[in-house]
Amino acid sequence: MIATMNPADLGSMGLIADDPFISDDPVGMPSLSNALYGFDPSGLANRIFRLLKRYIGATDDDLKMLTLWIMHTWVFASLYTTPRLLVTSILPGAGKTTLLEWIGHLGAKSEMLSAISSASLLANLADQGYTLLVDEADRSLRKDNPLAADFIAVVNTGYKKGGSRTIQEPDKKHGWKVVRKSTHAPAVFAGNNPDLPADTRQRCIPVFLYPSDEVEESDWEMIEEDDAEYLDLRHDLPIWAETAASAIKPRPTLPESVKGRYREVWLPLARIAQTQSGDWLDTVRRLSAEFVEQAKTDADLGLANDSPHIVLLKDIAELWATQWRTCTFVGSQQMCDALAYGNPTQWGDQQPGGFRRLTTKRLASMLKKAGVEASRNRERTKRGYRFTAFAQAWKTLKIWEALKLEPPTPDTGMDADADASDGSDTSDASIGSTLEGISANVSKNDSESERLEHWAATLSTTADIPDWTALSAAQLHAIRKVKHTGLWLNKTTTELNRRGITV
Repeated sequence: MIATMNPADLGSMGLIADDPFISDDPVGMPSLSNALYGFDPSGLANRIFRLLKRYIGATDDDLKMLTLWIMHTWVFASLYTTPRLLVTSILPGAGKTTLLEWIGHLGAKSEMLSAISSASLLANLADQGYTLLVDEADRSLRKDNPLAADFIAVVNTGYKKGGSRTIQEPDKKHGWKVVRKSTHAPAVFAGNNPDLPADTRQRCIPVFLYPSDEVEESDWEMIEEDDAEYLDLRHDLPIWAETAASAIKPRPTLPESVKGRYREVWLPLARIAQTQSGDWLDTVRRLSAEFVEQAKTDADLGLANDSPHIVLLKDIAELWATQWRTCTFVGSQQMCDALAYGNPTQWGDQQPGGFRRLTTKRLASMLKKAGVEASRNRERTKRGYRFTAFAQAWKTLKIWEALKLEPPTPDTGMDADADASDGSDTSDASIGSTLEGISANVSKNDSESERLEHWAATLSTTADIPDWTALSAAQLHAIRKVKHTGLWLNKTTTELNRRGITV
């Protein structure tokens, strides 16, 4: 029999017990005769852990979590959620593919996917209850892979029981028929920090692997013939799965901080852990609390993998706090240029996957989905965005708290409808004052060229330059680097050629 915990002890551990579906009764595997079954069901986790430790280079905590996750693949149909597993390492030869092989051999039926071929194939595999093992996820799930979105859709909907996807299948009588497939199935991503969407990553439990000379080589020809521990587990796991349904039904309590989606991720493993002898349930409680704390720390440090829409709102807020503090309105093109310069890997020419520089149309589409509507300046000569249009989105998403910046307070009265660069003052003095303003917001460590590029990013149209002959060659080159399109290139090329400078 497994050790059990008195519910009265839960309060001293900071655990909640106010959920009507949570059992306060001691839980454990039903008393089963070793003579009848030939093994102790409550000792399976310890046996899997010992076997994995021989072949996988990872911490004991990660190996224990892997043990429970492998067991959950046998009974996931009886669980409300199936947490995703993210296997990663920054080091080559850490054993990511080897771990997938072990999950495939010890878990319930599975399919190894090194490439995504079709959405219908994925839906069919999930519908049949296969565990989806995605190797080299950093390549197969790249944003420029048109099938990556289909796979993510299958994985996200299949996270909870009842998830499904509608696909078309050939039909002898009607050519094609619409079929609804269940997508509820376990899934593993393995790769070098794959670029998963934020909502997918939140459903994942991470496992970090490292190369180790202390683990044995996974020679499957030998293992499948001679490794008694492995062969015994392959025999016993299906039997355990047949008897585990009633034992995993009670909901063990988790730490108070583990709620919402965090609880959905960790509760399945806790349900498995409560059927096992030893400290398995206490380990899940500790790891789940640490998981939540780490997620909060990552968010505070800006390491959370935000969606592009949230990144856009954050970047615009930062620009408004540093470059446009007194402005109530910023033109669309000026905003795109400033974003592309300030975050080139997200909005500029350095984006992965061949994505092009942010356009005003894409900007408008993304902001509209965040509830931010475009408008015109007071003179109705330019399209762009008012500071007040972002207020609700910034407040709801707590953008200023995340950035740790004081929000600007431009005068939003009608008489103060100032544009970040509206052309109302195009004198040489205004260009000089703009440069002085930019200098105040640029780090002291920034070079002169970086200061000029910041200035160039504030320009909205070529009309903002009253006298191109008055610009220095450095200013002209800064404009070419930041703008590098259309009339900007024509104007700067003409002026530089006039001075005998070939570009």
